[in-house]
Amino acid sequence: MGKEAERYVVVTGANKGIGLEIVRQLAKEGITVVLTARDETRGKEALESLKSQELHNVNFHPLDVASQESILALADWLRKTYGGIDILINNAGIASVDKDVTFETVKLVLDTNYFGVKNVTKALLPLLHDDTPGGARVIVVASRLGQLKNLESKDYVKTLSDREHLTEEVVDSFVNHHLKDVVDGSKKEGGWPNWIDWVNSPFGRPVEAYSVSKVAVIAYVSALHNTLVARPGSGKKINVFSCCPGYVATDLNKNRGTKTVEEGADTPVWLALQSPEEGIGKLWAERKVVDF
Repeated sequence: MGKEAERYVVVTGANKGIGLEIVRQLAKEGITVVLTARDETRGKEALESLKSQELHNVNFHPLDVASQESILALADWLRKTYGGIDILINNAGIASVDKDVTFETVKLVLDTNYFGVKNVTKALLPLLHDDTPGGARVIVVASRLGQLKNLESKDYVKTLSDREHLTEEVVDSFVNHHLKDVVDGSKKEGGWPNWIDWVNSPFGRPVEAYSVSKVAVIAYVSALHNTLVARPGSGKKINVFSCCPGYVATDLNKNRGTKTVEEGADTPVWLALQSPEEGIGKLWAERKVVDF
């Protein structure tokens, strides 16, 4: 038998928490992993922590998912260094940056959690290998806070639940509509998540934007799957998945989660290694497809 071909994985937002654990678990499988982080110092510290565990098949490259220049720099480096990749795991995300719900704070959440995911994916799609066993993979770490039951708008629930006909333009419109309603002060009328229970919580109302961003990325994965399936003669198999890691104790929720990072990393790592044939383009949790 010939030697198994080397595989290359990129994990965004991987200097700590679930992202770092995803890198650790994949590196233990012998896969070459590129750990990315916006903060170069923290990224290199994470890299050294993995090397101290004898995981020398990990490299670091800075990435700010909200910067197209940074995204293109990563794509260029990957092309020159590896020639291509097999798996992209979009993990980078923020919950909120302020207690005040303003256009600027909401836009930063959406630029990071939705547009960042989309722009990184589009830049790296051409680098995905044609011959990855089981197909190349794009995995987006989402959240059950992005399930449609959390939206109050019946129109958007109907539109976004029609997954076979979702397009990137539809998802963009959904996100931009939310931004417009934030500016207009008409979020309640827009039918957005109404997190009454969160108002007096340590997180506050900014979690509404987080929820909208996660609705958007789950929908985007379905839209991307539709696009990939419809591409004539591409000859490249790419399986896309979104997944919820569960309520994991990380900085994102001020370590109030009930799951460990090891448990949180389980499903995205499993999807990366197994790439199941069913449930492509759908939301996963605990290694099972769950309702959008």
